[in-house]
Amino acid sequence: MPSKHPMIGTAGSGSPEQEQRHWVIVYGDSHSRRLADLPPAVTRGFLEAISQASSCLFGHPSVQAVFAFESVGDHFGPTVAHPHGQLIGLPFVPRRLTLTQAAAPCAVCDCVSRRELAVMATELAFVQVPSWSRLPFEMIIAPVAHRPDLASLSAEEIAALAGCVHTGLRLCRSTYGDQMPPYLLNVMQAPKGDRSHHLRVELVPLHKDERTLKRPGGMELGLGIYLNPLLPEVAADILRGVLAQARRNPS
Repeated sequence: MPSKHPMIGTAGSGSPEQEQRHWVIVYGDSHSRRLADLPPAVTRGFLEAISQASSCLFGHPSVQAVFAFESVGDHFGPTVAHPHGQLIGLPFVPRRLTLTQAAAPCAVCDCVSRRELAVMATELAFVQVPSWSRLPFEMIIAPVAHRPDLASLSAEEIAALAGCVHTGLRLCRSTYGDQMPPYLLNVMQAPKGDRSHHLRVELVPLHKDERTLKRPGGMELGLGIYLNPLLPEVAADILRGVLAQARRNPS
């Protein structure tokens, strides 16, 4: 549905709905249950809805990139409390969407071989703490194959990706004492016409606990240089331990 508070103006001509470039995706009928509380099939449906809406937005000549995300927590001051995600068609390509083109080989493909940063993996998708993580316990979830966007995934791949996203969200909650911290879930798809990009989903918890020293401050907000107080290898080891415990004691 179109957002009642669009972050970006309309594009093209036609009906207001056709012109709308900021959409809201409601993924559940419960007012309080989030993706981590719902079955993995709901996460899959959420990703499939993002894929379909992204294709529509890319139909606008002026849209060069589509950014989908879910922000959870009062930290963000949401105007709608009901669980939902958002989708925005942008007339430019944000710099962070070019991350995977900045290195050779692809930075996301390279993650597959970094076992010390691995959290979990299936044949088709994986969860990793990236070497460039900005905050403690930040994770990326991505298909093993180099795919540019959700629309390029097979049915099996999107199911595997959704399963890994669901696991990552539950790990996020378990790592913070079964209390879901504020978090961002960013779906980083390829800009229009770019097949070199490797699709990734970023899961970024924003809670500060006794294991960390600081919140993002002057360096982060002023220069975009993040000082992560927890080494990615250490974060991955902690998350693997939490995952192993969860598998021994499933709820």
